[in-house]
Amino acid sequence: MMRKGSPSRRAHAMTRGAVALGLIGLLSGPAGLGAQTGTGTITGHVTDSATGRPVVAVRLSVVGMDRAAVTAEDGGFVLAAVPEGMQRVRASRIGFAAGEQTVAVTAGQIATLNFAIQPIAVTLSDVVVVGYGTQRRADLTGAVASVSAAELRPTAVASLEQGLEGRVAGVHVIQGDAAPGGGIRVQIRGVNSMSAGSAQPLYVIDGVPWVNSGVSKRQLGAVSEENLSSLTETNPLSAIAPEDIESIDVLKDASATAIYGSRGANGVVLITTKRGDRARGGRYTLTYSQGYSSVVREIPVLNAYDFATYVNTAYIHAYGPTTQYPYGGRPGSVTPDSIRKVIGAGTNWQDAIFRSALVRDVALGFSGGDARGSYAIAGNLLDQGGVIRGSEFKRGGLRVNLDRSVSRNFQLSSNLAVTRSFNDMVRSSTINGYRSIGIVRQAVTYVPMQFLDSSKLSNDPRAEDPTVWSQYGANPLRYTDQVHEGDQLTRGLGGLRGVASLGGGLSLDFSVGANYERRTYSVYFPRSVNEGFSAGGDAVQAGSEFGSLLSENLVRYVRDFGSGHRIDAVGGFTYQTDKSTWNAQEVQGFPDDLLGGQVLQNGTNPQKPQSGSGKSVLASWLGRVNYALRDRYLFTATLRADGSSKFAANNKWAAFPAVAFAWRAIDEPALKRQTLLSDLKLRVSYGKSGNQAIGAYQSLPAISGATLTLNEVVVPAYVVTQLGNPNLRWETTSQVNVGLDFGAWHNRFTGSVDVYRKNTYDLLQQITLAGNTGFGTAWINSGNVINRGFELQASADVLTGGPDAVTWSIGVTVSKNRNRIESLGAVAQQFAGRLGAGGGLEATPFIQKAGLPIGAMWGYRTNGIVRTSADSLAESALQGKAVRVGDLRYRDTNGDGKLDPRDQTVIGDANPDWVGSINHRLSFGKFDLTALFNVVLGNSIIDADRIRYLSLNGSMNVPREYVTNAFDPQTNPNGKYPMIRQDRQYDARFNDMFIEDGSYVRLRSLQLGYNLSLPQARSARLYVNAINLVTWTRYVGFDPEVSAFGGPDRPGVDQGSYPQSRLISVGVSTAF
Repeated sequence: MMRKGSPSRRAHAMTRGAVALGLIGLLSGPAGLGAQTGTGTITGHVTDSATGRPVVAVRLSVVGMDRAAVTAEDGGFVLAAVPEGMQRVRASRIGFAAGEQTVAVTAGQIATLNFAIQPIAVTLSDVVVVGYGTQRRADLTGAVASVSAAELRPTAVASLEQGLEGRVAGVHVIQGDAAPGGGIRVQIRGVNSMSAGSAQPLYVIDGVPWVNSGVSKRQLGAVSEENLSSLTETNPLSAIAPEDIESIDVLKDASATAIYGSRGANGVVLITTKRGDRARGGRYTLTYSQGYSSVVREIPVLNAYDFATYVNTAYIHAYGPTTQYPYGGRPGSVTPDSIRKVIGAGTNWQDAIFRSALVRDVALGFSGGDARGSYAIAGNLLDQGGVIRGSEFKRGGLRVNLDRSVSRNFQLSSNLAVTRSFNDMVRSSTINGYRSIGIVRQAVTYVPMQFLDSSKLSNDPRAEDPTVWSQYGANPLRYTDQVHEGDQLTRGLGGLRGVASLGGGLSLDFSVGANYERRTYSVYFPRSVNEGFSAGGDAVQAGSEFGSLLSENLVRYVRDFGSGHRIDAVGGFTYQTDKSTWNAQEVQGFPDDLLGGQVLQNGTNPQKPQSGSGKSVLASWLGRVNYALRDRYLFTATLRADGSSKFAANNKWAAFPAVAFAWRAIDEPALKRQTLLSDLKLRVSYGKSGNQAIGAYQSLPAISGATLTLNEVVVPAYVVTQLGNPNLRWETTSQVNVGLDFGAWHNRFTGSVDVYRKNTYDLLQQITLAGNTGFGTAWINSGNVINRGFELQASADVLTGGPDAVTWSIGVTVSKNRNRIESLGAVAQQFAGRLGAGGGLEATPFIQKAGLPIGAMWGYRTNGIVRTSADSLAESALQGKAVRVGDLRYRDTNGDGKLDPRDQTVIGDANPDWVGSINHRLSFGKFDLTALFNVVLGNSIIDADRIRYLSLNGSMNVPREYVTNAFDPQTNPNGKYPMIRQDRQYDARFNDMFIEDGSYVRLRSLQLGYNLSLPQARSARLYVNAINLVTWTRYVGFDPEVSAFGGPDRPGVDQGSYPQSRLISVGVSTAF
């Protein structure tokens, strides 16, 4: 219990304590081994030059000597055992400009020296945000990388993850669906798990973990599971305006992530939003940009004449030259020449659905403060049109951050952000070979024999809108203009924090945080498209609501003892509850399409409604100690114990420890005399983190309502629908990291190198149960995965100079990760889900097997084309069936003389060999130019659309490449694709013809800026920005950055994904 007393009495007590510490340092230091002469003492106070108030925790050091002290709460300090003579004393603290003064020290005397230091904005080079606190960058023992707001803005259009691409070594950003507001996948140091969650990192915004409902549109229901999967998912993080962000810190190794325990296995991204500055008055900021986006490339397809010729060729090759082929070979049919004369090239459906789309972004901010507190208020609006008709993303948001010094010893801060977004979407990736053809593939394959208004150009049935279900779909514009699908998201994130200083470096830190998400989803398929034709219109209206509450209660102890010892410790208890609900209703049979399914009661055929709810709790004890010895030897120890309601009673709690050591070799006396190196630090760490990213109640049996007939009477009943697992436990990742930070030539050249090994064991896997159990799937712990990697991040100031000189800096990131499944437990091998349904998409090409990486692609190797009769006989004997000239040949990989599943092997790997980036920044006078290049090398892509294209049977349009290079014994004997033939079916064997090289080099962003001189403006800048300007790749699809399924188990799949767009914009940013 603290004694009562006046503030002045407490201040004098603190000063006496500082004097006592100084005497201890005198006795314990090297000079204290005996009675010393020739030394004196320096005392004084440090104050804030802006307010005149004392500044605590300022470090005072004698330049060139091992003499240091730290100020007490009254700003007082004592430097003991200082050699006599003229000495230079330095005062430094994060958030203030360092100051130096010279003082004369007399032996046996006390010299007085006072400092008034100026507050400054804290920069990323000074301090790094880590879990539950901050650290000086020089004191870091873990692998942590930072991204500033200036680096983030050029590429972060709608979502902050876009700004991370190419900025941090070891972080791989994949925008699998480039639709406005679409999903983005972030991997930090590879993939740990095959099925537990999405393998995404944990995002923490202003100390509050970002949690979303996890309710997908598959649960919300959209006609069928297959139709649902072909529709875009809104990215939850698109609710955060990139303009609100001040900095991002990425925690990569276990020593940095262990403080987050069960949620840190995939890395942690700490986001700090902008706050007010106490050192300046009101400040207004305005940022506005406007531009147009367009599709980067179109796929060349057959025009009307070429398509008619292609169809005729397919019939002639299948049935002979006398067959009644569709164009000119049947009575009354038109010939290809007639088509060309009458209608020319026909309709290119890519031109019909793609457009140049307007993108506008505006952000307005007001911030400021004084000695008692600060404020920051920001609003933003984004209108991002999609390059496909019918797609658009709109977002509006408001953020309020407040800080207040209630008293000298109590600080209060709060942050609140509310956003609302509207996402109008179109079907993108195709997961059904027949019915659910996504709009992108529909535009490529739909026949060019029809005008935009659906009138026919010929009598080919492929040019007719179907009146019955068929594989040809409908005019693509009907899907963009008449199918209405929308997603509305309301999001709230807030926190309140209080810090009470108890003196002596001890403080109490209490906070509460909340996440709230409300989502409504609706879709209507009119009777003018296949999905709604037979149903008489098909509508779904659904919604979900999610809430998360977090309480954190921490104790901190921060102390600089002034004798080469510093300690920074935190410990406490956290408690979080998550709750979600969802419901969906589908109705069919509408009298007309006039209201677009908005009034469900107009439908005559309601389907069974769906709903669900879930609740989970996470309780945690945590602690971390950072200890610095002589500012050179740095130690970190962390322990977190998590208890989760998701696991069985005997496995709810798990502990996640970590230790780390860093040696600042540059501060050793032996390196003080050299001039080449300006920084050198070795880091070593080991720790554990976990994964609990599964749904609630997975360890328990689940029951659902049903009916039962007893004595011819239907009665309500309940049936068990889920088999519980009483042994379900945490998935755990252990990681070893060794790193080296370096700098040379006064830090004109800086960088870091890290090597790591991650071992994830007790994998959380959802397995398929035997049919006789009566259950479909169950969660188990089985197997382990290892990731090994190397990371390099470096920057160099090539040219430096004054304000009017040319300056040029280069930043480089390089990373290499190797993923390997070590074991699957009792299972020798298993396969991830299939690509889709129908049309050859039943394949399950992703194998999971010990010795292979997650993302390995499994199938048959081809051996060219059957070009002669002799080849036909040999291939028929190998395959055990008739194989014709023009068909594919296969390799007998095991040499047993027959083609069967044992000949399948690894034919691709979705994991890149190398990921890197090169960032240039040049400036001259008031001009500046930045260019960011992203590099991805060595990854494979499954081009699932090729399964349809390579049938080459004339049933649909195809890219020109496949017809031009198709084998023909007379006209193209060296063709690399199968012979065009109408009677060819889809090849059921998944093979390497469907695999392509996904490597690319992309000019991700190019920005030219000019700093304006405006009256009354503190700053003003005009800029032109280009995103996705140029991509160099051998991939023949729209873009090599694809991930149709989004998850870790089926990566690198292109199924007609929403294509990347090129954005050219102009903008202005001002501050007053």
